[in-house]
This record gives sequence, structure tokens and C-alpha cells, in this order.
Amino acid sequence: MGGSDSGCDKSDSETKYEPATCGHCDGLGCIYCNKTGVVLVTAPKKKCPECDGVGCIYCGFTGWRKPKGKYD
Repeated sequence: MGGSDSGCDKSDSETKYEPATCGHCDGLGCIYCNKTGVVLVTAPKKKCPECDGVGCIYCGFTGWRKPKGKYD
């Protein structure tokens, strides 16, 4: 009635993602990147500080800090 949506518009604070080569498979394709060799990570992309890009539970075995989750 007021012309606005239900308040779910998050365009101003929406997280930006950028593609990065999967650190687990080095771009060959694996289960962590859905066999694409690329994962989306929060911009600007940074290597995972816990494993230095090798892959661990904190980065979802992608090697990157804050990868995009399945339901994001």
C-alpha cells in the first residue's frame, strides 16, 4: 500500500562476492567447489588465515576467507 516491499530489501548492505580458484583442487574441480574449480568468496578475496590457503574446516576446505555458503 505504501509502495515499499516487506522490508526485505537488502540492496544497500548486500554482501559482494567474487570468484576465486578453489584451493582444495587448484581449479580442477572437487566436491567443495561443485566440480567447477571456482568458489565465490566475500570481496575482497583473502586467503584463509587459519590454513594459509591450503584448506581447513574454517574455510570449508576452499582455502579462502569467508566463502559463500550454500544458503547465502
